[in-house]
This record gives sequence, structure tokens and C-alpha cells, in this order.
Amino acid sequence: MAYTSNSELDSLADELYEASGDDDFVLAELLRGLPKETAVRLCTSDLTNALQTYLYAFEEEPAVEIYERLLLQPSSQILRGIKIGNAELAELIFGFDKNSSLFFIAVWNGEKFLKAFSGPGAYREAVKCAKEQCA
Repeated sequence: MAYTSNSELDSLADELYEASGDDDFVLAELLRGLPKETAVRLCTSDLTNALQTYLYAFEEEPAVEIYERLLLQPSSQILRGIKIGNAELAELIFGFDKNSSLFFIAVWNGEKFLKAFSGPGAYREAVKCAKEQCA
């Protein structure tokens, strides 16, 4: 089913929260079972938080300090980019590319994005890139 209206998306979010028992890891699994377009709409809205989107996008639990930071941010902030940490002289930014419909973690050197990584292991790869290019 295509969720085209905000009220349909709101209802779906309520159903997912109920089905997950408010467990963020279970919710991320349920999001993966949705059509990608629907999951992306939820994961870039105010109906989920950035932690839930991180779990959906990267299929791994972030470090405690990142976990806590993302828990307090609505997923809509990902559209602007959320700083999730530092590595060497770079910042690591969690964001979403509308053109490719991919969530990413990018390495920002203060002037430009050097590289972006998506999928499982994205954070680890971004840290490795920052250590190699921004030391």
C-alpha cells in the first residue's frame, strides 16, 4: 500500500510503534519490511527519531554518545545533516541524499565533504577515511 497522505503516514507510524512495543531495534526491522519510499518518508519525518533512522539505515547500534545524541533529534533533521562526532580534524555528519535516496555518514573537513558512506559499516568507514585524510 502506498502511503500518500500525512494522516496515512501518521497511522502507519502508530501501527509500527505498537507492533514494535516501542523497541527501536524492532521498529528498524519493521521499517526494513516496508516499501523503500514509505520507509524513507517515515525516516525523514518528525514521526521517527534520528536513532531509529540510523538503526534502519546502517543496521547497527551506534556508540553510546551517538545513540544519546540521535535519540533526541527528530529524523527530519537528517535532511540538514546531524553532526554525530569527530574523527581526527574532521566532523562526521549523518544525512540523507534526496537524489539517490540514501542515508549516509559523510566526512566533513571544515570546507567540504570528502567522502560519504552508506549501508552497514558506514560509520566505521567514515572514521577510517577521516583518519587517513584528515590527520
